[in-house]
Amino acid sequence: MLRRAVAAEARRRISVAPARLAHELAQPQAQSAGSDRRGFEPSWIPLYKRISKVSDGRPPGIVAAEMDEWLRQRSRLSQQQILAYVRKLTWFKKNEGALELLDWMEARGANLSPGHQAVRLDLVSKVHGIQAAEEYFWSLPDISKSLKTYSCLLNCYGQHGLAYKGLELYEKMKAKNIVPDKLVYNHLMKLYQKAGQPEKVRSTFEEMRESGISADKFTYFTLIESYITMNDLDTAEKVLEELQKVAPVHWSLYTLMANNYIKLELFGKAEVALKKAEEVMDKAELHPWNAILSLHALCGNSTEVKRIWESLKSTFKKCLNRSYLVMLQGLSMIDDFESLQQIFQEWQLNHEDYDMRITNIMIKAYLDKGMIDEAEAIRQSTMAQGRCNEGTVCIFAEFYLDKSDVNAALEILGDAKNMVTAHKWAPSKELVSRFLRHYEESKDVAGVESFLECLNSLECLDAETYDAIMQTYVLAGRT
Repeated sequence: MLRRAVAAEARRRISVAPARLAHELAQPQAQSAGSDRRGFEPSWIPLYKRISKVSDGRPPGIVAAEMDEWLRQRSRLSQQQILAYVRKLTWFKKNEGALELLDWMEARGANLSPGHQAVRLDLVSKVHGIQAAEEYFWSLPDISKSLKTYSCLLNCYGQHGLAYKGLELYEKMKAKNIVPDKLVYNHLMKLYQKAGQPEKVRSTFEEMRESGISADKFTYFTLIESYITMNDLDTAEKVLEELQKVAPVHWSLYTLMANNYIKLELFGKAEVALKKAEEVMDKAELHPWNAILSLHALCGNSTEVKRIWESLKSTFKKCLNRSYLVMLQGLSMIDDFESLQQIFQEWQLNHEDYDMRITNIMIKAYLDKGMIDEAEAIRQSTMAQGRCNEGTVCIFAEFYLDKSDVNAALEILGDAKNMVTAHKWAPSKELVSRFLRHYEESKDVAGVESFLECLNSLECLDAETYDAIMQTYVLAGRT
């Protein structure tokens, strides 16, 4: 009875699609030759655009209502079509909308395969949390507790940092004689790594090979990562060398090694690894370009940073904000101020969407160079446009505190409401502590009272901070 109650509660919590209509979903149909490269029939695209738009931060039930309205006005939908929408929404991290689509399907009697139940389990974990995911998993009938759903729950535990629960689940899988596949072994190795048991990664890898299951890039990534964690760089290098002889090496394995070499200040070895990563990466994929550019910056190699940047720009028609962010962070690391200004101006002329994180890099660079007027000019301009964020507040406040100009820092805090308009903001405990430390050391009662008023205006004065403020009165001999 208890298990049934838990199952009912799990389904109540995760199901948001209203079952208002009795429309039957059409059976899956073969994809026509007219499908576009995204896997959509041309006729599927209008509905996808509609549900994609309403998936952005709207209340639960909006996606389901959109689907109901489409069915009222048009013909039936195939399961294949809806599952294609789920995949696309998941790809763009619109997890609430993707989950609501699966709920909508089930509410109309569609039978999800074990693979799609695993997808739903993953979405429940991301949208409602690990407890809801556990409840959903245990609410499934035994026939649906397949290798795929077990594997997915293992991964969910890893994503939520609950390695011990994942390892407990694996023991239950063994008790049920569920034979692990490559994906389960990969999840298991990752769980051991996260649980602080890197030595068990090797034994799991050997067990996998003895079972006749071939390793992939994720397997080798975790294996090499485990040796790095154990400070056994020699073995990590040997594993990579052995892999090079038998299979193509994924670029991420070389960047993993390069990152570790950089931590050990073995910059020459890091550069060699990055060259190999560049040779094997898919040039049409943006992520490796950004990763390699960032690691060259950590090596302090200005020449390579600029070479990669030019190659990236020549490869892609449009340079995205993410790449500008990585490049400007890199130039800031190697202290190439002239190039930083040049590329920031280039971004200002070419960007489609404004990204305050990029502007904040330029503000910090100006402040680091003592160019306060230039930094303040940008702040005033972006504040007038409603584009500042909490990062802007912290950069200025910390700069003025570093200069012991606490009054200027307090002015910035007083402007915070005008700078962070998207949501309610409160300074971090670390930033509050820096202000309080100054007032205590200087026994500045007038200053701490102004600070108290500022915190009150931000609606973030708690009992702990209030007690700390009172300490300034005590030290100054005031009641």
